[in-house]
Amino acid sequence: MSRHLLITGQHRAGSSLFYSMLRRTLAGFNIPGPEFPARAVIHMPGKTCSRRAFDIFDFEKIVQAAEGRKRLDMIVTLRDPRDILTSYDPRLPDDYACSADKSYFVTSHGKPQQILPGILQTHAQIAAVSNSGHLPQGVFMMKYEHLVSEPRRVQNLLADCLELDFNADFGNFHRDELATHGSDLIGFRTLNSSRIEKWRAAHHRERIISQFDEFPELHDIVIDLGYERDRSWYDSYRAEGGAEELVVSA
Repeated sequence: MSRHLLITGQHRAGSSLFYSMLRRTLAGFNIPGPEFPARAVIHMPGKTCSRRAFDIFDFEKIVQAAEGRKRLDMIVTLRDPRDILTSYDPRLPDDYACSADKSYFVTSHGKPQQILPGILQTHAQIAAVSNSGHLPQGVFMMKYEHLVSEPRRVQNLLADCLELDFNADFGNFHRDELATHGSDLIGFRTLNSSRIEKWRAAHHRERIISQFDEFPELHDIVIDLGYERDRSWYDSYRAEGGAEELVVSA
């Protein structure tokens, strides 16, 4: 039986970067791009791969499409929810791209609409899919932070856990991209670890506080994913903001 490699998970969690890396390095797979729903790709002959964050919500239909045809493997992209909450999209100059309860749907034509699921719904769906029993070989959970800071380690884990073959190094993919397309490559993403914990920037403080106050369930997700051990970070974070405000007002 052939295979389909499904890349899905949290929105704004590095799936575009990861998919670019796979297209440069993964051997033996037909990898159309940059983004196709799995059900538009899975019927193709041979080993196939697709990337679409919101395919996590189409999982049952993807399973039906793969049944008897291909073994289905899934890589779930994850990221610190606080960094997702403070993600920008150049097509949305006046708002953040993703919130706890909803995300923007943006097209090349028409007005952006907040009609897509947010962090809370996506996290719940990831858990449901992981526990569905449709993937007895397990789900590969991949954090953005590990991908950009330890790309070779992630690549080795993918090779071992999912029995994948690579013909190039994750750590060098950006040089291959630039050599092929030049420095003017539109939408090009590099292995930039400076984007980790960007939520700590002072101009994001109001955003973080308002989202966690309105949706305290976010605390559970941050802890569940291992980004914090408890909620004490938030008390310190708010206290830091108060100290800054006192200095400014003085």
